[in-house]
Amino acid sequence: MDAVKPPVKSQVRAAVDYALVLRNLEKRIVENRDTDSILRIVRRPEFWQRLSPEDALRCARLLQAAGDVATALAVLEGLTSRAPDFTDAWRERVALLEVLGKNAVSGGSVEAASHEGLGSRQEEKGETVKSPPWEEGDLPEAKFREEDFSQVESPFHEWRRREAALARYMALFQGREDCFARQWVDREKASQGYVPVRRPLEAADVMEHLQGRKTYGIYLLQQDSRVRLGVIDADLNLSLRSSEAIGKKRDLVRREQRYLLSRLTEMGAARHLPCLVEFSGGKGFHFWFFLEEPLPAGQVRRVLQSLAGAIQADLSCFQLEVFPKQDRLEGKGLGNLVKLPLGIHRLTGRPSYFLHTRDRSLDGQLAVLDKARRIPVRIFENQDTGGGKAPVVVHPRREKWAADYPELAVLEERCAALGQILVECRHHRTLTVRAEKILLGTVGHLPRAKILLHHVFQALPEYNPHYVDYQLSRLRGTPLGCRKIHRLLGMDRSFCDFGPNVAYGHPLRHWPEWSEPETAVKAERVENLREALDVLKEALRIVERFLDRGSPRAGEGER
Repeated sequence: MDAVKPPVKSQVRAAVDYALVLRNLEKRIVENRDTDSILRIVRRPEFWQRLSPEDALRCARLLQAAGDVATALAVLEGLTSRAPDFTDAWRERVALLEVLGKNAVSGGSVEAASHEGLGSRQEEKGETVKSPPWEEGDLPEAKFREEDFSQVESPFHEWRRREAALARYMALFQGREDCFARQWVDREKASQGYVPVRRPLEAADVMEHLQGRKTYGIYLLQQDSRVRLGVIDADLNLSLRSSEAIGKKRDLVRREQRYLLSRLTEMGAARHLPCLVEFSGGKGFHFWFFLEEPLPAGQVRRVLQSLAGAIQADLSCFQLEVFPKQDRLEGKGLGNLVKLPLGIHRLTGRPSYFLHTRDRSLDGQLAVLDKARRIPVRIFENQDTGGGKAPVVVHPRREKWAADYPELAVLEERCAALGQILVECRHHRTLTVRAEKILLGTVGHLPRAKILLHHVFQALPEYNPHYVDYQLSRLRGTPLGCRKIHRLLGMDRSFCDFGPNVAYGHPLRHWPEWSEPETAVKAERVENLREALDVLKEALRIVERFLDRGSPRAGEGER
């Protein structure tokens, strides 16, 4: 028997070098640096033929990102030949052949395919991509159809389904017809921005964006100053973007975020303005509104500003901004842009995703688009954006709830603090001790307090009807004031204006049928002092009981 030879040291080092070369190539592509020196190594068959199937697939994707379509296809052909059961490799090969086939039908070439969808650095540098090593009329697609179609029927079907989802994506997220934008990042300076790409957005660009190889945005205004969609951008306030700052207000930010996501979508649905909600991958959320037909940008902006303005006063941690931000294009400007969804934010490195499903896979996220509804033109024409106190609006599915519990509907609409608490109970089934105290101290003073509070608390997993009745029986005095409620919740925002003659503001003043009891205090400060005195007395009683337990028993003498 031949002795087993130990691996040569140079062979072990070569395997490490292959991984290092791929990492360096990926790093240079992401940082938009020169890749020619590394590509000279990667293009060699003796390099990519020795890679594992997973690394070979990664190599093909990096070659596509660098613009070398010919070598990428050669890598995929070799990979599917030596690993025919590797489904992901077949998917990549079918996708690339699909792009090449479309260019062949339209009179294009692999060079055109590189420019159209594979994000070549040569395009950005103004260089020419070299033609593939095969002659025109001998495209590999023909050979593929004859020899390999039976082996890839399932992946090809999946690609067709993915292609339909991609078409849906492009139909919804339409902006300026002749231009889009690419995101750049400078990590050393922690800065980012966009540069215009002055050509139409293609399907291959979108796939490149969805796969995370590059990140693109769209200019919302078309050349005629009309738009096909609008966006409400909700960003965390600048003062809360450090870990130290957000740590101090973590509970408030979390509660306000839940309130924002729930309340804005409900208000939009009540106004017949449905939307898709996306985590942007950066510092907030995007609410996407799709139109059936293009409308003047100013008309769409005013309606969305009215919707955002109805909730902005209730927020202290998030700032809302409406896109489009201008009514019309002026001069040579391209207008404001918004990052396309489901891409990677180049500065944070985090992917964006829709919140309507827990499935974070690309197919799962694209499936969300089937639920997207376009808004008819008449909705924007009939929206009332005038001033004055807006009527209470509720989601159509909650109209019966608002009719049965009008007090809760009004308080949720007009009091930010109670609105956040009620949303927590309804959607997340959680209630802190402080929030419970606020509900009892406000809603508990209404004539129908027992009915209302049992309705709210029964959504909680720890609901105990006897405990609720007991807490109501102990309720005394007047409703909790706005100052104390804000202090308990850590809210930092202005108080509601109840008029110059109101010295003691509290949420129940929003209820039209509320009347102040005759024993009401004149100012909240007096109430706070009285409560502090009660707390002090209770503390003294506890200390006295503790001292009594430690004293000698009655009748016993000292020894």
